[in-house]
Amino acid sequence: MRRSGAAPVIAAILVAALAGCGSDDGATTTTAARPRAAVGPSLDRLGLERALSNGVRAGLYRVAVMSQHSDDAKDLGQPLPTGVVDGVRCAPGGAGATRCVVRWRTVDRARRRTAYRVRLRPGGCFVAAADPARDTIYDATIRSYAEDPLNVIQTVGRRC
Repeated sequence: MRRSGAAPVIAAILVAALAGCGSDDGATTTTAARPRAAVGPSLDRLGLERALSNGVRAGLYRVAVMSQHSDDAKDLGQPLPTGVVDGVRCAPGGAGATRCVVRWRTVDRARRRTAYRVRLRPGGCFVAAADPARDTIYDATIRSYAEDPLNVIQTVGRRC
C-alpha cells in the first residue's frame, strides 16, 4: 500500500489554523467576542443632534430620488434638489428614550416638522422612529408605494 503525501500536509495546515482559535491575545475576529468598551462611547445630546441631522439629510436625498418623474428615475446618479434640515432639538423622553424634533423644509420651501423617539445604543449608535409614523410615499423608481425614508433613521457601520 502506498500513502499519499498530501494527508500529513493537510493535517498540519488544519492544526496550525486551529491553534489560533480561542487565544487570549485579543486577536479574535468575531465581533461578539469584543468587550463593550471597545466599541466607543455613547453620543451626547449635541452629537445625537448632529448625527440625526445627517441621517435626515440622507433621508431627504432618498425622498428626492423616489420623487423623480418616472422618465428621470432611470438615472440615479445625477444631483437632485432636496429638502433642507433647519434644526434638531433633543431632550430626555423618559423610559430610556430620547425625544427629538427635526425641523426641515421641502424642495418647495414648505416648512415641516418630524418628531422622533430615539433609542441610544452602545458605541454612539441610535435608532430613531418617527412618532407618529409617516405615511408611505409613491416611489417613481419602482412605480409603487414605499415607506418614507424619514420614518426610521439609524446609524449604520461596523461599530453599530
